[in-house]
Amino acid sequence: MRFAQREALRLGRTKERVQEFHMSVLAGHKRLVWVLVVMGSLVLLSVLWPASASVRGRLAAEFDVARGKYEVQGYGLPAPWVSEYARLLRERYGVQFRAVAGCTVTKSLVSYVDAYDRVSSTAAKRKFGRDIFRESADEARTTRERRVQGTP
Repeated sequence: MRFAQREALRLGRTKERVQEFHMSVLAGHKRLVWVLVVMGSLVLLSVLWPASASVRGRLAAEFDVARGKYEVQGYGLPAPWVSEYARLLRERYGVQFRAVAGCTVTKSLVSYVDAYDRVSSTAAKRKFGRDIFRESADEARTTRERRVQGTP
């Protein structure tokens, strides 16, 4: 047998032995392997979850619209007329307004809500043939100003 053939045969056996060793180590430590897999998955999920916020928001809105549910979400300091705005959307168009956060928000929440609202508002505009959100906001703002000024 030539040297190259002997060496290849030796390395092949060594490779088989290494593989056998790895398999025996893994078989003897199944619980450890599972713990490492779970921990790795949690780390990966914690990194990917915020990055997927806009995709999750878009998919959630598409799912809601497909079921006939129209909703607009809001965050931040609400305008003084937001309750009137929500009432108009709900009573006239069946659209729900949901405040999902106050003034403290994360980038992923903003990304989720913006993506959700983009899909939902586009579908509502298509359904009603006009911008019901701007109309309702303008009317709610005007109603609030009249109440503050004391005029009917």
